[in-house]
Amino acid sequence: MKVSVIIPLFNAEKYLPACLKSLLLQTFTDFEVIVVDDCSTDNSCAVAENFLSQFNGRLKVIGLPKNTGSGAVPRNEGLKFSRGEYVFFMDSDDMLVPDALAKLYVAAKNFRADVVHMNHGFICSEDLNPEKTILANWDKVSPTTDTPTLETADFVERMKKMFATSYGWAPWIKFLRRDFLIANNIKFPEMRISEDVVWTIELVCLAERWLFFPERLYTYRTSNNSMMRSRRSAEEEIKFWLDPLIKGVDFLDKFLSDLKFFAQNPNYRFDVTNFFVKMQLSAMLDAMNELSTDELYKIFYREFSKDGTKHAALIAHLMIYMNFYRNKSL
Repeated sequence: MKVSVIIPLFNAEKYLPACLKSLLLQTFTDFEVIVVDDCSTDNSCAVAENFLSQFNGRLKVIGLPKNTGSGAVPRNEGLKFSRGEYVFFMDSDDMLVPDALAKLYVAAKNFRADVVHMNHGFICSEDLNPEKTILANWDKVSPTTDTPTLETADFVERMKKMFATSYGWAPWIKFLRRDFLIANNIKFPEMRISEDVVWTIELVCLAERWLFFPERLYTYRTSNNSMMRSRRSAEEEIKFWLDPLIKGVDFLDKFLSDLKFFAQNPNYRFDVTNFFVKMQLSAMLDAMNELSTDELYKIFYREFSKDGTKHAALIAHLMIYMNFYRNKSL
């Protein structure tokens, strides 16, 4: 197989048919599809299995033993079963244009790319009609070229572009060489959210050849029922974002400590960690403003104590940080 398309699945029975049909319509056919179900409680698995015959042996449906609550574990599990030269992570409610895999594969081969990065595409509403789309840029920085272009290999420039979110975070805007992922042991950290941010930081730091691809090939479906848009109390919202902050900082610390560049440039190591921390804290700002300093401290203390340590100095630092930025933009 030249390409493995990996799809994490959870309660997407309404949207999965459009997703899989968009793959059946691909002009490029040398690919497999690996659907990894995270213990769906609806008919998602049955829907996926109904497509088995149409893919003529190119579709696998794998079930996890217990629900993990994020796309990280299903994607990692799908990678274990993949055979493709390249890997593409797709969401179960999204769609590809018919020539997407063909164009991505040719570009990756021609440029010998580790990562092919799309930064724009289409967005459609939760409405089941995929024809209702709008053009969209997913990154803050608009493309400056309309032809495939290799990104700089200069580490400092890459860090600057990453801090400007020029590389995006979503897994589905990146087409990846499988051997590159395996050789560097690049996996999604087991976090409910922001796992794609940590994963992308790994890619930016380790990819030798990063290709920007300007065409619109992917349709992303918005949903009002996603984890990110769920309504939570102020305390639950802070706990929601503290989980990736605690786990993500620990993961990044281990990852960055193994790279020579960051050993020689500790200021950039701090910048990467600080950038990630500020992302999580910025998501808590509204919730923080609803609670007193004492309430915030108690929440932080409880969450940081779960791993058996108190992190007293870190909690104090974060409390100072948060109080400074209350009612301000990070």
